[in-house]
This record gives sequence, structure tokens and C-alpha cells, in this order.
Amino acid sequence: MTLPFVVRSVQPVLEEMDVDVEEAATCLGAGPWTVFWRVVLPGLVPAIASGAGLSFARGISEYGSLVLLSGNLPNKTEVASVRVLTYVENGDLVSAAALATGMLVIAALVIVALELIRRRERS
Repeated sequence: MTLPFVVRSVQPVLEEMDVDVEEAATCLGAGPWTVFWRVVLPGLVPAIASGAGLSFARGISEYGSLVLLSGNLPNKTEVASVRVLTYVENGDLVSAAALATGMLVIAALVIVALELIRRRERS
């Protein structure tokens, strides 16, 4: 469900990577794993982190699959989005709104933090 966020973040970076650097590392005697860990991965880390953050922000408010996967045991495996639905169904709209607002704030903070990290990496 959220993997496309990671793919959309990593794919452009992979397309823009300079193949000459990888070839130079290989010519200088680096093995495939060394090239990956020391040449390719450091360039991908910001994109992977960005995609993971976007996936987290999307997943924090996901409801459908979480109901099926969480087990929905009250106070044990219950997730926040399921708890919001429980509050709404029981007529406790204030608690539902408070929890939903908290989830929104967390998702927004993650996205803002990722944007700040991305800007700092560019400069």
C-alpha cells in the first residue's frame, strides 16, 4: 500500500546516479558489495528516508488493512485509526476528534521534518 511512496522517492535518484563512479570503484578493485555499501547506498539514503517517512505518514491514518491485520483486541493490538472508529461508533466524538487531530499532527510533523532534512541535504 505504501511501497509506491518509497519507489517514487528512490527511482529518480537511481536514474540520476552517475554510473562512472560505480565503474571507477570497480576498476580500483572494489567488489560488488563494497560498491553498493560505499558508493550507491550513501546516495540513496536520503531518498529511502524520504520514502519511508511518506509511507509512515500515509500508514498512520490507514484504516482498512489495519483492521484486518491488527487483531483489534482492545488495549492490546488496537491501532489509533481503529480507536477513532470505536469512539465515533460509541458517540464520543470529542475523543475521536482529539485522536484524529493527534494523528494528523504526527503525520504533518513527519512530512515537515523530511522536507527540512531534504533542504539541508541539498545545501
